[in-house]
Amino acid sequence: MASWRKPALAAASLGEVAHQLTERDYAIIKHLSRFRLLTIVQLERVFFDSASSAYDRVKTLCERGLLDRRRPSTHEAYRYFLGWHGLSLVHAIATADFERDPGIDLFGKSEKPQPGRPPTKLKARQHADKLFFSSHRSHLEGVNDFYTRLAFSCRTSLDAELRYWYVEHEAVRVSPASGVRADGCFDLDFAGREREFWYEYDTGTEPLDRLVGKVDWYNQEIARRQSISLRDIKEGRYTREQVLAQAPPRMMLIEFTKPGREANLHDRLAATGGLDLVATSTTARSGDPLGPVWWCAGTSPGEMRRLAEVYTFRHL
Repeated sequence: MASWRKPALAAASLGEVAHQLTERDYAIIKHLSRFRLLTIVQLERVFFDSASSAYDRVKTLCERGLLDRRRPSTHEAYRYFLGWHGLSLVHAIATADFERDPGIDLFGKSEKPQPGRPPTKLKARQHADKLFFSSHRSHLEGVNDFYTRLAFSCRTSLDAELRYWYVEHEAVRVSPASGVRADGCFDLDFAGREREFWYEYDTGTEPLDRLVGKVDWYNQEIARRQSISLRDIKEGRYTREQVLAQAPPRMMLIEFTKPGREANLHDRLAATGGLDLVATSTTARSGDPLGPVWWCAGTSPGEMRRLAEVYTFRHL
């Protein structure tokens, strides 16, 4: 898989290795500070043009102590995360940013979290343990896999650009203060047309009623933002096109691991009626999230749309 390379020596301090980092190295470290866990395949999708170059550079970053890796079992891929020096670098950058601009608001309070003490080797081990023993790790990995597939599709697309992906704790800033928190939010540019999306990753661990409730909350939130009542929408006073034309909202995307659950959701949505600015896909068919893999609410399963088309679909 990898070309021959001379192993790098472990760095004794952050200062010893920081000046050797490339712009891409900094981007990888920043990504892992936000997404927490990524496989080598996922890192390749976002940052590299070949598997061998991804392996060589990521292995070097591990050897220098900036990244670390573990795998759940000998039959699974390694998961890469920040090592001690990587955590120290993120802390140093945050400290410098806070000292340069603490973000003081009108009430004299800082809008940025003040960095605490620099991480120790013990804290780095605890960071790794917390990631790997978390009951939410598989869910996090599923969300991150969708993100990297989308990022790769946009890298190789001529007319789609991924402007930004908001991880779960960042999504609060772009989602309403009340209601449910999305697993992620992202902004795309389709040949000059800006589109915004909420993303939910569904593994079937919660009752379908709860997912229907999320969709209902989403409908109410869109109606509130558009100053249109749900009754007006359901009674046909406003079409989907009129709602979208006033101020295009974040489209709600749901990716399912179980196709049967996807079909059950569409049956429930068809029975309740409403706005339902929702499109769904499954992990089995969404290898290219930009492709014709999205099932819009209110259509038959044979009418798959490309991601660029979910906004233009006519609600009959």
